[in-house]
Amino acid sequence: MSQGRRCATCRWFVADPAAIEAALPGLTILSSAYGSARADAGLCARHGWFLSEKLLCDDYEASQPPRE
Repeated sequence: MSQGRRCATCRWFVADPAAIEAALPGLTILSSAYGSARADAGLCARHGWFLSEKLLCDDYEASQPPRE
C-alpha cells in the first residue's frame, strides 16, 4: 500500500462525530462518537461500513484537498 492510501484519506470516509451519531442512532445508548472509545474509526459513505481509518479497499478514491 502506498503511503497515505488508507480510508482516512478516501473521499468516502466520514470521521465527523455528529455524522457518525446520526448514521448510527443507537450508538449514544452505549457511548458517544465524541469519546475516545471510537479512536480512529469512522463511516464509509460508499459501503455503509463503520471501520478503522487505517484500512483500505479497492474502491479507494483520494479526497480532494480543501479549496482556499
